[in-house]
Amino acid sequence: MREQSSIKFAAGVFALLLIAVPLVSTGGFAAGDSAAGIMVPLYTYPGGTWDTVAQVKRAHSDVPIVAIVNPASGPGFSKDSNYESGIAELKDAGVTVLGYVSTAYANRDLAAVKGDMDRWKSWYPDVNGIFFDEQTNWAGHESYYSQADSYAKSKGMPFTVGNPGANSIPSYLDTVDVVLIYESPGLPNVGNYQSWSSADNAKLGMIPFGVGSMPNQWIEDATSLVGWIYVTNDMLPNPWDSLPPYFESMADLLGDGTTSTPPTPSTPRHTLTVKSVGQDGAATDGMWMEIKKSGTTVSSGFTPLTVTLEQSTYTVSASNYQQITFDHWSDGTESSTVSLSLSSNTALTAHYNDGPAASPLSASLGADMKSAPAGSTITFAASVSGGTTPYTWSVNFGDGTSSPFTTSTSALKKYDSAGTYNAQATAKDALGRTATSNPVAITITSESSTLNVKTADLSGNPLNGYYATLSQGDLVAQSAFSPAVFSLDSGETYQVSVADYGDYVFSRWDDGSTSRTKTISASGPTTLTAYYTSNQATLTVSSEDVSGETITGLWTVIKKDGATLKTGYSPLSYSGVPGTYEVTVSDYGDHEFDHWDNDSTSSTRRLSVSGNVELTAYYSTGPSEVELTVRTAGLDGSTITGLWTVIDSDGSETTGFSPVSYDAEAGRTYTVTVADYRNYVFDHWEDGSKDRSREISPDDDTVIVAHYKR
Repeated sequence: MREQSSIKFAAGVFALLLIAVPLVSTGGFAAGDSAAGIMVPLYTYPGGTWDTVAQVKRAHSDVPIVAIVNPASGPGFSKDSNYESGIAELKDAGVTVLGYVSTAYANRDLAAVKGDMDRWKSWYPDVNGIFFDEQTNWAGHESYYSQADSYAKSKGMPFTVGNPGANSIPSYLDTVDVVLIYESPGLPNVGNYQSWSSADNAKLGMIPFGVGSMPNQWIEDATSLVGWIYVTNDMLPNPWDSLPPYFESMADLLGDGTTSTPPTPSTPRHTLTVKSVGQDGAATDGMWMEIKKSGTTVSSGFTPLTVTLEQSTYTVSASNYQQITFDHWSDGTESSTVSLSLSSNTALTAHYNDGPAASPLSASLGADMKSAPAGSTITFAASVSGGTTPYTWSVNFGDGTSSPFTTSTSALKKYDSAGTYNAQATAKDALGRTATSNPVAITITSESSTLNVKTADLSGNPLNGYYATLSQGDLVAQSAFSPAVFSLDSGETYQVSVADYGDYVFSRWDDGSTSRTKTISASGPTTLTAYYTSNQATLTVSSEDVSGETITGLWTVIKKDGATLKTGYSPLSYSGVPGTYEVTVSDYGDHEFDHWDNDSTSSTRRLSVSGNVELTAYYSTGPSEVELTVRTAGLDGSTITGLWTVIDSDGSETTGFSPVSYDAEAGRTYTVTVADYRNYVFDHWEDGSKDRSREISPDDDTVIVAHYKR
């Protein structure tokens, strides 16, 4: 397991302090220019320091506080329940929580960066965003960080921060929401950073360390230029493993500059909570809200937003972000600005569309029969689209009765009296919007001797369009496609027969008789159902490893008579006529075909299919992936970062500044070489070897350490 690390300092050693040009404000998830916030690297285990940050935030609700948490140079290798509950406590107090992710100055594979973000979201869903450490500050890698930023936001972590550890260039302000332009010992001269004076200060931050006492004047000067600061008296090698004694004083200064104990209000005060959710009702945090009183902004921030206000009338305005657009408030109000009289603790929820706006709600109505004799039961089915799911619908049957609103697929109506009835469906969506269908005319004739012939599969699902014939002796009296309605002469005897079609073959009538010709006598309305079976065979191919665990996604080809019938990833099914089939499966990555369930070892298998058949291909797995980490340290074991490292395997190199992590193949041999830099000279590896180039074949996650002397 990796050690919990501090923000890296290599950029401070190697990055040039480049001259910046004026910027155009791009907004983001930081506080506005009118207020500055605290961005604290909270690199301690959940406990006392975390509680202090939460307490200070609760006492200073007007001061934005961002906490960067870091279990093990990122999310770690498994979820820690203490981190999960600690992050929830911070978020409940109003602290914005970011997860640490290393980018190794764009040398780290973007897939690995995304993997860290996936683990943050899966293990710690309360995290509000991502802190990209070791960000480059030279031109050429902007796309790398833009992609990382977009991925974080797509995973529901909308606030991103980049840390080059030194000054940066304007083009990186478009890649993330905030860029930290200073992270070093001592207070920087704010005058040296005036090239940023026209930039949006909400996009910039400084975090000096090694400052013994509260620097009031410097903070006032710095917050005219940057929107985020944090100052600590802690020192190297990890200046982020404690809080300064003046932490709350910083919050006082950034708030109203006085005591953190709020004065007793002269008028009643109430809590207003504003949340935001998506189309599925799940939380969509990070949407900007603005609260005004008499046209003047009294509070603003990102959802979930909780503020305490005097009893009065306010307006709350919801903003959009990229493709996430406001749709309505929880009371159905569709204007993005809503007025409310705050007389008690109140909660508002804004509903957002997280994609293209929903199309208008519409409904159509169908009936299985539009003409039938009295006493017949008609099956109605509605089709609903647009609006917001889920839907319910009802049918006005046209005779003064209606069905209840339902989510089922059909509604039944028995018409007892002759006449023409106009049936019409009404649909309702989740927001209460309604739409009506065009009317469907149902003609009910006087009751007589009629025969209704229906056709269905063995499960009872209708199979319409099968030819039915009504005969008397050798004379065909009537014919029609199912569902067919025949008029009969009372007292007469008839023969009814049905035909096959396509893959379906007659099986039996509803009374169990198996002759496709059935004799009946006309004695009032009669309904017969003919059941059919399919003569198709279904071939299903699945894949498992040799231990019996299911594997999906392995390429499979099904052929017959040399022609390819279907291709796809396992599990794969094909339905067709019986015959001889050929199935071929492919290897992928570490998965290599081993044998079929009949123990044959050829990846192509021929077999005769006359019914439903299931095949299983078994695979063995190749080498597994392990993580090889190269760290550098002094002779006393203290961490040194930023020393050039090369990992070579058969001529394929991975390079970067220490520490370097590499996704290696278990059992494969790698050559690791470290370089000197200025007065840092390689001395030995942790195993005592003195050669700066070292071969290693890791079987598990492995950390090796190169020791330097000065």
